[in-house]
Amino acid sequence: MSGHVINVGNFKGGVGKTTTSTLFAYELSKTGRNTLVLDFDPQANATDILLRTAGLELPERTIYSGLKAKKLDDCIINIKENLDLIPANLDLVGFPLFLNEVSNNDLKNRAYYLDFLLRPLREKYDYIIIDVPPTISDFTNNAIVASDYVLIVMQTQERSLSATEKFIPYLEQMVETYEANIGLLGIVPVLIKSGGSVDQYILDEARKEFGDDLLNSTIKLRERIKRFDVQGITEEDTHDKEALKLFNNLTMELIERVEG
Repeated sequence: MSGHVINVGNFKGGVGKTTTSTLFAYELSKTGRNTLVLDFDPQANATDILLRTAGLELPERTIYSGLKAKKLDDCIINIKENLDLIPANLDLVGFPLFLNEVSNNDLKNRAYYLDFLLRPLREKYDYIIIDVPPTISDFTNNAIVASDYVLIVMQTQERSLSATEKFIPYLEQMVETYEANIGLLGIVPVLIKSGGSVDQYILDEARKEFGDDLLNSTIKLRERIKRFDVQGITEEDTHDKEALKLFNNLTMELIERVEG
């Protein structure tokens, strides 16, 4: 059975997108589902988090070398049971120029490059989670075309809500232009201040705008979640477990949406 490919995105940076990508994948792996994180962002923040989690150094082979070799298998490293990573490095900034060389000025070839390389990996994994930069770019276009679903991360602030509203027509344009077979999995709200009036206002506006696409699970920003970004994901004390419980709830809701 072919695995599910999910792109985690938003057009605004700093909304918790990479944190959500890595912790969603981490919780998926704990359910026994074989999970791969593909870091498709030259900033490589997802790579940093997961390498710190496993106590590993950045390997020599990263996603860019796999893209150029047209084979991603050799770039995969194991993080923990049921969780693998295709790491990124700053050299990934060369991907658009590389596409110039290999796409023969064909826009569809350009957008489908990652999809072609991911197809063999779909047979090996239950879930593939793609983390992308917060911009319209070759990275985002390739990730959208290669994915079955997009999960939008929306922080409870006006600019993040606006960026989320702009993401939906972009998805529709990708479906129309490239015949991308992708659906909106949901919009996950990341609360800046739990119980704050602005947060509640943005949530109410988002519910009116997006209806059932807005997920019931909300992620409350905690100091421990911020620490995961710096030190890696840990499960050592109650603060760790409380933070991870938020993402476990999110993961269970998303599994229900994907698997029914």
